[in-house]
Amino acid sequence: MTVPASPRSDASHLWLGLAMFVLAALGSWYFVGFVASTGDRLERERVQSLARTAAATLESGRIGMLKGSTADIGTHDFDAIRDELRRVRDVNPDFRFVYLMRPAADGQRKMVFLADAEAAESSDYSAPGDIYDGPSLELWRVFSTGIPEIQPPYRDKWGYWVTSIAPVRNANGTMVAILGMDIRADTWLATQARYQAFAWAICGLILALIVLFTLGLHLQKRAGERLAVVNDQLQEKLAELERAQEGLRLADVVVRHTGEGILVLDPELRVVSANPGFVRITGHPADEAIGKVAPLFDDDADALQQVRTRLQAGTHWDGTLLARRANGDRFPLEASVDRVHDGDGRVQHYVMVFRDVTVQKQLEDRLRELSATDGLTLLANRRSFDEALEREWHLATRHGEPVSLIMIDIDHFKPYNDLYGHGAGDRCLQQVATAIAAGVRREGALVARYGGEEFAVILPRTDTAAAQEVAESLRRRVESLGIAHAGNPDGSRVTVSMGISTRTPPQTADFEDLMQSADQALYRAKEGGRNGVVSSG
Repeated sequence: MTVPASPRSDASHLWLGLAMFVLAALGSWYFVGFVASTGDRLERERVQSLARTAAATLESGRIGMLKGSTADIGTHDFDAIRDELRRVRDVNPDFRFVYLMRPAADGQRKMVFLADAEAAESSDYSAPGDIYDGPSLELWRVFSTGIPEIQPPYRDKWGYWVTSIAPVRNANGTMVAILGMDIRADTWLATQARYQAFAWAICGLILALIVLFTLGLHLQKRAGERLAVVNDQLQEKLAELERAQEGLRLADVVVRHTGEGILVLDPELRVVSANPGFVRITGHPADEAIGKVAPLFDDDADALQQVRTRLQAGTHWDGTLLARRANGDRFPLEASVDRVHDGDGRVQHYVMVFRDVTVQKQLEDRLRELSATDGLTLLANRRSFDEALEREWHLATRHGEPVSLIMIDIDHFKPYNDLYGHGAGDRCLQQVATAIAAGVRREGALVARYGGEEFAVILPRTDTAAAQEVAESLRRRVESLGIAHAGNPDGSRVTVSMGISTRTPPQTADFEDLMQSADQALYRAKEGGRNGVVSSG
């Protein structure tokens, strides 16, 4: 008996995996840098916000009365300003030095101290009129432009620090001084490290997925090659049934001990024999299947007809079927059917080889689900939203039905994060997402996290009035959560603003107008005082 030669191994998938890995590694380098710069920018904004807020609380009128000399010591204005600076310093344990400066009155390009929050007996205290002897480029720039700045982090014997500089203006907008604050940089550095760690984790996950994908593809190719070899061997053995009983016994050994299910079918696709793999995979007794159409096709006449048509046109068929086990459970299987001829070239048998791919399909379905879900809120993610909106728009175009889109934004969410921390911010997003998802019960609707603190709701077959009703219900649901928000100037609880747009194709050529008008309505809702619903009309 001649054993078919093994097919030459194709390594193209390995080169593809390597190329994907290299591209992902290069992308990871860019992504880590981008995320790190984002963390640095956010920390700069936070520190600048602290200085701006502190500068806004100072009494500019009193500051304007200071002369910037020792003559200020003991005056009521000077003492009041120092008390304010102390309160600013004491309100946050990360503050170290808080002081006021202005240019020297003698016209020299020097900065002099007006007031200092340090105690007079402290070695770090700077009296009114003392010349600042440190780098003053940023100080002059802030005083001349009125734009707050931050001196980069530096280290001294007390630790890591950053200096935030903000202008102090009087009621007329005139610059009267600049406020300097030395702030502990531990939070700054920790945030950068956290952003970098997050970026590296994401990149590592992507690289690992590429490696696993390449490995899985490689194993799948090898399994396909092995299956092809087994099929060839089976054809050779079946062709020798009439020539040698020894060949029959060898074929029987292979058929009985392979892990795949194997059926020998007659020209009408009725079962002639079934191997133990068939029983193990399907649960159907082999003797009950003999003489009948394979129970794999019992409730799928279309699949059976497809196999018949393909085999009439050629000698081979392969594909995926949805079959049923003896207990009624449906399961996917990958199968191949080959035609066997007698000595005269007539069809004598068909050989069907199949295997259960339930686990593989479950993994594929799970990966698809994860790729379409936002990890924090468990809502649909932006990618899933884009696909759903395009799909619903095409359906609406075909049937001439309206589509409504609600854009939702949590009011003053950045102050919420600043006040309560990012952990509380994540929990707030989860609570709001749960409330919105629970409040949307319309058939075919999709609730997605659009990005950051913004959500979106797609409402197929919904006109403006119905969408307005849904949006108002969602607004009340979020407000009724009663999530405390001291940073909301319009109330003490977390609220949302909503913009609605409804379009009926072909009112517009595509769904971009639907999204833009919903965004514009959301903008008007925020401009109109927030915690409200605005329709684009």
